[in-house]
Amino acid sequence: MDIETRLHPRILVNWYAFIKTYQGSVTGKTKDISVDGVCIFSPVEPELGESFKIVLKPPGAKSIPVIAKLVWSDNLDIDDKAVFGMGIRFMAIAPEDRKYIGTLVEQESNDEVPSGL
Repeated sequence: MDIETRLHPRILVNWYAFIKTYQGSVTGKTKDISVDGVCIFSPVEPELGESFKIVLKPPGAKSIPVIAKLVWSDNLDIDDKAVFGMGIRFMAIAPEDRKYIGTLVEQESNDEVPSGL
């Protein structure tokens, strides 16, 4: 059994993620997010440097630009499609954007608690 080492809870989200690389922009989709990072699936493996830029686009909300660092990556097979998965840590994010994500995580976490507890 794996031991959870994350410091902050995550929620499932399906947002567009635009990963800025030296070769241009790669479009991906998020799997989950916390105030400290995000998991992104992409059809191709972007070539990344030490740190890189990502723009997250939540539906119906303003874009969230971040400076990010790759924590893990792997080729995955999801729904019989080969995708590149990557765990991203936020290195720089505006305080109001971190607060927005934190509010979403808190609301989702509160929704999961059965009433009466």
